[in-house]
Amino acid sequence: MKQHCPQSLRSAVLEENVNTVLAYLDSHAHHYGSSLSDAQKTHLNQWLLPLFAISPYIKNCCLQYEHLLARLYGENLLLPEFREIKLGDLELELEAELQARIQSDLPLSDAKAIEAMQQSALRQFRHRHMVAILWRDLTGVCSLEQTLRALTLLAQCCVRVADQWTYAALTQRFGIPCDENGLEQRLIVIGMGKLGGYELNVSSDIDIVCVWPGAGSTQVSNSNQRSLDNAEFFRRSVQRLTRLLHSVTQEGFVYRVDTRLRPFGESGPLVVNFNGLEHYLLTQGRDWERYAMIKARALCGDPEQIETLKKLITPFVYRRYLDYNAIDALRDLKRKIESSVAQKGMQDNIKLGPGGIREIEFIGQSFQLVRGGRETRLRIRPIIQVLETLAELQLMPKTDTEQLIGAYRYLRRVENAIQMMRDEQRHSLPSDEQDQLRLIAVMNEADWQSFLAKISVHREHVSACFHKLLAAEADQSATRKESASAPHTVQDRSSTDHKAEHDITELWLSLTQPQITAEQQQRILKQAGFESEESLLSSIDSLSRGGFFQRLTAESQQRVERIIPMIFEAALRTADPNAALIRSLSLVRAVAGRSGYLQALCDQPPALERLVTLFASSRWLANFVVSQPMVIDELLTDDGKTSFSDSLTVKKETDDYVARLLGAELDEQMDSLRHYRQAREMRIACAQIEGTLTLMQVSDQLSWLAEALIAGVIRLIESKLHILYGRPSSVDDNYQTHGHTKRHTQLAVVAYGKLGGFELGFGSDLDLVFLHDSGGQKQQTDGAKSLDNGVFYSRLAQKFVHFMNTVTPAGVLYEIDLRLRPNGNSGVLVTSIDAFSAYQRSDAWTWEHQALMRARLVYGTAHIHRQFDSIRDSVLAQPRSVEQLREAVASMRERMRKALGNKNPRQMHLKQDAGGVADIEFVVQYLVLANAARYPELLQFTDNFRLLEMTERLELLGAEDARRLSRHYLELRDRLHHLALQEASVVVSIDAALASLRDDVIDIRTRVLME
Repeated sequence: MKQHCPQSLRSAVLEENVNTVLAYLDSHAHHYGSSLSDAQKTHLNQWLLPLFAISPYIKNCCLQYEHLLARLYGENLLLPEFREIKLGDLELELEAELQARIQSDLPLSDAKAIEAMQQSALRQFRHRHMVAILWRDLTGVCSLEQTLRALTLLAQCCVRVADQWTYAALTQRFGIPCDENGLEQRLIVIGMGKLGGYELNVSSDIDIVCVWPGAGSTQVSNSNQRSLDNAEFFRRSVQRLTRLLHSVTQEGFVYRVDTRLRPFGESGPLVVNFNGLEHYLLTQGRDWERYAMIKARALCGDPEQIETLKKLITPFVYRRYLDYNAIDALRDLKRKIESSVAQKGMQDNIKLGPGGIREIEFIGQSFQLVRGGRETRLRIRPIIQVLETLAELQLMPKTDTEQLIGAYRYLRRVENAIQMMRDEQRHSLPSDEQDQLRLIAVMNEADWQSFLAKISVHREHVSACFHKLLAAEADQSATRKESASAPHTVQDRSSTDHKAEHDITELWLSLTQPQITAEQQQRILKQAGFESEESLLSSIDSLSRGGFFQRLTAESQQRVERIIPMIFEAALRTADPNAALIRSLSLVRAVAGRSGYLQALCDQPPALERLVTLFASSRWLANFVVSQPMVIDELLTDDGKTSFSDSLTVKKETDDYVARLLGAELDEQMDSLRHYRQAREMRIACAQIEGTLTLMQVSDQLSWLAEALIAGVIRLIESKLHILYGRPSSVDDNYQTHGHTKRHTQLAVVAYGKLGGFELGFGSDLDLVFLHDSGGQKQQTDGAKSLDNGVFYSRLAQKFVHFMNTVTPAGVLYEIDLRLRPNGNSGVLVTSIDAFSAYQRSDAWTWEHQALMRARLVYGTAHIHRQFDSIRDSVLAQPRSVEQLREAVASMRERMRKALGNKNPRQMHLKQDAGGVADIEFVVQYLVLANAARYPELLQFTDNFRLLEMTERLELLGAEDARRLSRHYLELRDRLHHLALQEASVVVSIDAALASLRDDVIDIRTRVLME
C-alpha cells in the first residue's frame, strides 16, 4: 500500500479523528516508556491518515483505546525493526493484562466478576495486537506469510490462556481431572482449517474440536470441592472457554468459535474422549472430515497426550495405500460448494467461488490424501508449502504450482484487505464504491477495472489447474455412464464360424446366480471364450459367494460390479484369458475393501487393460500386485514409456528419498523403503514383460537399485548410531592426514553372487560380506558413550540385516545371506579388511576363490574400495597348479550336481543339472583362476557374459566355443527369468532345443574340465 490517502476517502471527520489521536500521543506517550522518537513521529504522520481511511476498524480501536498506539510504539511493534513475538511471550503479556485488572480486594470466589475481567482482558489484548498486525501488513513491514502466522499465533495465545484460566477456575471448584490410574488429564483443543495451518485470516471463525484423553473423575482436595465425572468437567470447560472467546460484550468478541466440526456435528457432544473420537473416525468418519483433519493441530494440552492423539488421527487422514477415493470426495465437496455458490449468487466470493482460495486448497489437499500415506513429506499444513513440495516431488508441473502460489498470495491479500476494513468475516468483492477504493488502495491497483482484470487472471489460472486435476475424472465418469447404459459385448471364441455376442454384464450375473450349478457355469464360460477349469470357477465363487460380497459397503459393491465386466473383456483379449481372469479376480478380492483402487482402474481403462495383460503374462507380477496393491499407482502413472536411468541417477534418486526419512521412526523408514523398491521393481518387471528392457538391462536396473538401497539403509542406521556412540575411529601410524594419525574408520559391503555379477533377478536374495578398515590403536567410537569399533560395526550389521529381513506389512526389503563371509556362519559378522586379506590368502578353499571372482565392493569409501580390489586381484591372480585346480573345480561341480540336480532323465534343472547354468559358470571360473596370473585383465569384470567375451579375446576358449557358451548362457538365464515371472519350477521338460543346448554345454565343459 502506498503512503497516501485516496482523496475520495478523506473527510473532515476522518482528519479530526487523526488529530485527536495525535494530540493524545503528544501528551501521553511518556506514560508508556518515553515520548515518541522523531522516526516514530515521522512514521506516524505518514501512515495514520491512510490507515484510518482504509480500515475503520483500526480507526475505531485507536479512538476507543486512546493509549493503544502509544503502547504499540513503546513496545516497537509497528516499525520495520519489529521482531516476531513468540507464543510464550504473548501468553505472559495476556496474563499480565488480566492481573492489572484484578483489584486487590476482589474476592477470588467472585467467579462472575473474574470471568468478566478475563473477557475484557482478552478483547483489549486482541484489539491491540490486531491493530499492530494490520498496521505492519499495510505498511509493508511483514510479508503475507508473516501476517498469517501472526494472526494464527494471536488466536492460539487467546485459546491457550482462556483454557488455562478455565482450568484454574474449574479445578478450584471441582478438583483435578484424572484418569482411572490417577494421572492428571487436560483438555486438548484442536485447531482446524486455517487456524491449524498457521493461515488464519483477519476476521475468521476459529474452528475447534475439543477432546480429552479418557474416563475418570476429578480428585478433590477439600470439602468445598465437588467431584465431577471427567466428561462433565470437560464439557463445562469447553462451555466456559467458548464464552470467554465468543460472547459479544461492549468491547466486541475475541473470536467467533465454531465447534460444528466435532464428531456428529451439532447433534454430538461438545467434547469427546480419545476412545469416542477413534470409534467415530473408524465407523462414521466421512471423506470431507479427512480433508478437514489435514490441517488439524493441537493448540493446547499435555504434550504426551497430544502425541497419543496424533497417532489416533493420522491413520484416518493418511491411508497406507494410495487413496483414490479422495478424488471422488473432492468432486463431491466441490459440487456441493458450487451448488451453494450458484444458489446464493456468490460468484464474486474469492474463497468459495470459481478459481477461489478453496480450489487452491482442494488441489493441494487431494494430493495429500491420495499420496500422504506413502509420501510423508506431504503431511504438512500450510498450502504454500504443500504446493512447493508437490513441485519438488514432480507430482505437479512447477509452472502450475508457481501460478497457484501466486494466485493464493494475491487472493489472500484481497481477502485480508476486505476483512480488515471492519473486522467482518466477508469473502466477496465489495459493491460499495468507498470499499472498492479502499481495496484497490491496499492492492496498489490503479482503478477498479484494473483490479478486476488482474484478479480474473489469477482465478482463471486456478480454475484451469483445478479442472486439469478433475478433467480426466469427469470425462471417464461420462464414459462410464454411457457404457453402463450400453451392453458390454465380446465375441464367442468357441466357434470360428459364428461370432455371437454376449452381454458381459449378463454373463457375470448368470455366473453368480445363487442356484447355478458348476456344470452351468462351465457351459457359460466356455461359450464366452474361457476354459471351464475348476480354478476359474473357484475364483468366481470366492467373490460372489460365502458372504464376501455382502460384507462389502454399498460403495465397494458398486465398484466391484462396475469393474468385473471390464476385466472380463480385457482378459478375453489376452493370450491366456483364464490366467488373466483368475489373477485379476484375486486382485479385486484383495482390494475390494479399499475400493479406491478399483475406482482408479475403472477411470483409466488403458491402465486396467495393461494390468490384465501383464497378469496374463506373469503369475509373479500378479501375486506381487495382489500382496502389495500400492504398486498399482505405478501402472496409473506410467504409460509403459518409462525411461530408465543409469546407476548414478538411480543412486542420487535413492539418496534423495532416503534423506527425507532421516528423522522418521524405524517402522516408517522400513515400510517407505520397501514401497520404494516395490514401485521401481514393478516398472522394471513391466518393461521386461512388454519387451522394453532386455534381460541384461533388467539385471543392471535391479542391481543398481539394490546397491542404492544398501547405501541408503546403512545411512539411516549410521545416523542413529553416531548420535548414540559417535563415529568409529582409530590411531594408526599407517595413515597420516595433516600430520595426525587419528582417523575415522569405515564400513564396506561386498556383494557376491548375483548382485556381485550384475545378474540380479526378481526376488533374488543378496549375498553380502561386511568389512571394516579399522586398525592400529584406540579403535573405538568418539562419542560420549564409547564403543569398541568391532562392537559398533557388529551392531550396525545386525541392525542392517534386521532392517532388510524383517517382515513388515510391506514385506521384506531383501533377504540377506551372510554365509560367504570368512569362516561362514561361525565367523564374525564384520571382518576387518586385514583379516579378510589374510583369510583369503591362507585359509580360503578353492570354491571361496571361485565365489570371490563374482565379488565386488558395492558400499564403501574410495580408499577401502582400492584396498578390496587389490586384495581380490592378488588372491585371484596367485599362481596355481592347473591340474589341482581343474580337479578341485570339477569335483566341486560334480558334488553340486548330485546334491542339487534333478533325478528325472526326462527333465532338467536349468541351473544345477549337467548342461545348465552352473556348468557354464564353473567353466568360466576355472579359466579365470587358471589364467589370471598371466592375464590380469580377466579380473576387470565380475559377470559371466563379459568374462566369456574376454576368454575368447585371449584365446583361452576357441572362438566358436566361447560364442556358443555366451549364447547358451543368455538363453538359460532368459528362461530362468521368465520362469521366475511365472513362479514356475526351474525343473522343466526337455524338448529338442533344450536337449541340443544341454549337450553342447556338457561337451564344452567336459573338454575344459575333464580332459
